[in-house]
Amino acid sequence: MIELYKLYKGEVTLQYEDIKHRYSVDDKTVYGVTSIINVLSKPALMYWAVNMAIGHLEMNLKPGVALDEVQIADLLKEAKLAHRKKKDKAADTGTMIHEWLEKFLLAGINGNEIPKLPVNKEMRNAIDSFLEWTKENKVVFRLSEQKIYSREHGFAGTLDAEGMVNGKRTIIDFKTSNALYPEMFLQAAAYLKAREEETGKEYDGGIQILRLSKENKQKEVKSFEVKSVERKDLDQLYKVFLSCLEVYRWRMENKRKELLNK
Repeated sequence: MIELYKLYKGEVTLQYEDIKHRYSVDDKTVYGVTSIINVLSKPALMYWAVNMAIGHLEMNLKPGVALDEVQIADLLKEAKLAHRKKKDKAADTGTMIHEWLEKFLLAGINGNEIPKLPVNKEMRNAIDSFLEWTKENKVVFRLSEQKIYSREHGFAGTLDAEGMVNGKRTIIDFKTSNALYPEMFLQAAAYLKAREEETGKEYDGGIQILRLSKENKQKEVKSFEVKSVERKDLDQLYKVFLSCLEVYRWRMENKRKELLNK
């Protein structure tokens, strides 16, 4: 199914294919922000995957218990895929949290009924974290899951939320990861710059990355983590993002040439 979005006062039609996660304008593929920043090396993920495999082996290898050839092969296969299973589960939970937040924000924007709170503990913890953040700040949401596109640089994406935070126009990005990482700020900076390009308005509140914890926290400890970047400090982040865009385009062009030469 192809979704169509009118941007730049109707001058641009952005097409989005949800299954392929593909953006296009005038039938030409437009690279997505998330794919672009994936050109950055993430060595911590490699160590995390190794630790997942070791943890699986530690749980299933017992002193004095012999395994036959088939059992050993199965155990090694499971250990090899342990990180993927963990990652997929976390991604599924994160997606459901984002979907609830979208429904909640749209209900507030459009004056509809607010969705019921989920029963799942991890989802509920994250949503409680979000609600705690809204209580500590004056937040008026304007957009949720908004498609963005830069005509100047030719990239697209979907931002989580946009609104007024403590009186300033701000791009808000929700994360359910265990930590906040530098590339997340490149992503949000690209969203902000594309929105400023389209709307002609300055986002004086910059960006806020809001990490929502899926774990129970002690009452005296905040259940959310928020990091902000002011508008005046975003230019350097955007330069780095555009460098990633050039690397990604180079990679994709090389892949295209390889396919044509086969």
